[in-house]
Amino acid sequence: MSNRIVPVDHGMLGKVNNKPGKASTTEVAGAPAPSVQKPAQSESSASDTVELTGSGKLLAQAEETLAAIPTIDSAKVADVRQSIKDGDYVIDAEKITDALLRSDLELSK
Repeated sequence: MSNRIVPVDHGMLGKVNNKPGKASTTEVAGAPAPSVQKPAQSESSASDTVELTGSGKLLAQAEETLAAIPTIDSAKVADVRQSIKDGDYVIDAEKITDALLRSDLELSK
């Protein structure tokens, strides 16, 4: 069984018929009365599936990407700051070039 979440059809809202004095039911005007059937308890919900919209998939991918980003090492940042202040910080241009090229290749995929 597959459940798909879709936007509410606001045109149908005016056609809902709730009558006072009766149990709370919703019916669409002109539609046959739905038969109420409870699913058998023996049915497994393992066969149910959910489909994500494009936005949902994008959010899921963003969450995975953010989870993969390493946390900031405050001690290392403090060490680098101190090295810069002391004039001891050495810039490795080759290492920076390699990282930029790798980044460009990742972005072009």
